[in-house]
Amino acid sequence: MKEKLFYSDTFNLTPGDFDQYLRLKPYSIFNLFQEVASQASTINLDTELQDRAWRLIRSKYIILKQPGLSEKVLVETRLLPTHKFEYRREFKIIDSEHDLLVRGQSIWCIDDVVDELLARDEIQNDEDQDTEFVFNPEQEVPVFKHQVRASDLDFFLHLNVSRYGEIIFDAMNLPKNEFIKQIQLNFINPVGAGEVISVYKTNVLNKYFLIGTVADKTVFKAFVKTNYE
Repeated sequence: MKEKLFYSDTFNLTPGDFDQYLRLKPYSIFNLFQEVASQASTINLDTELQDRAWRLIRSKYIILKQPGLSEKVLVETRLLPTHKFEYRREFKIIDSEHDLLVRGQSIWCIDDVVDELLARDEIQNDEDQDTEFVFNPEQEVPVFKHQVRASDLDFFLHLNVSRYGEIIFDAMNLPKNEFIKQIQLNFINPVGAGEVISVYKTNVLNKYFLIGTVADKTVFKAFVKTNYE
């Protein structure tokens, strides 16, 4: 895939990017990542890949410092070395004082080999969190449900990546003195309009694990870490 190796753009944060406690929302972070990634990509595939579609399979970030309301931020992205059928992209959100606010990474893969690689657990690296889930959703009551609406969809008629951030935020439902610092989101199966995602959550040693399902299909798995360590 031919892409610009480095790309950056500036954005003005708006009140809608923050929660009721003036903290940057997961939706806003994933949306900023998505904006610069789409601008950086030229979607020019090599000859042998021209008939292939690419799918986002993992996105993660860690918040190092909260930005101020209405602050202007610089969002940078660069392409990391490719590995087999996947490629990785790094993200940074930087404030006007050149302080690093958020660091993140995403992994994309050729669509028709995603399921095989996920089954063989080949998509991982040393910085990935342990996402071995210690609970069975079938034995739990969902903490949150979301019906996918037309406004949630992307160009491919699937739930937009940034909307997963909203679902996780609502499912966490944290008190004022606890806030999200880190998310790793694994995309398992796409969902479309009208489908209802049931979200299950457990907390193990101050680490949250979430699973989103539609009927008997797993949609996503997520690891969330807060300021409680």
